[in-house]
Amino acid sequence: MTTPMFFTHGKLLAESGNMRVYLFDDMLHLEEGPGHTLWAIEDEIKEYREQIKDYPHGDCLEVGLGLGVASKYILSCNGVKSLTTVELLLDTIKVQTQTNFIDDDRYTIICMDGWEYIISTDKTYDFIFMDFYHFIDEEGLPLIKKYVEMCKKRVLKEGGKIVGWFDISTPEEFIKPFYNLFK
Repeated sequence: MTTPMFFTHGKLLAESGNMRVYLFDDMLHLEEGPGHTLWAIEDEIKEYREQIKDYPHGDCLEVGLGLGVASKYILSCNGVKSLTTVELLLDTIKVQTQTNFIDDDRYTIICMDGWEYIISTDKTYDFIFMDFYHFIDEEGLPLIKKYVEMCKKRVLKEGGKIVGWFDISTPEEFIKPFYNLFK
């Protein structure tokens, strides 16, 4: 896959392993590997507001970091006591902290597989946000269902809310089945 054209005109701000953050049109763009863009940019905040709404409160868990745009939104919500973000890739954490650092005593990043964290932690959460960027298709929906069920069983407090985020390029036929997993 070739590098998107805007990256050839954008300014490279941070790089670690195969993760890069570029500045283009005054927005941050995260690239994983050559040519695979993760649209974790400031424009996504509108989507986060629509999908996360005002659900975050109390102790919150986020699985998947990106550039920390959702993390900042969650921390901006009234009543949030803490946010723990679990991110698998150390390179993602490195470029995020170099370009969109979150300085908040309520915030913790853990470099770990989300599934491993969910099955091993004793902590429970009032709100869980899951970023399933790569998995929303016929093969991914059963995996997401497993994640959601395990979260409800192990780490979601009674009366808590779990929300999943999907990329705007998710095919239409997967959106309703995706949302149904979180009911």
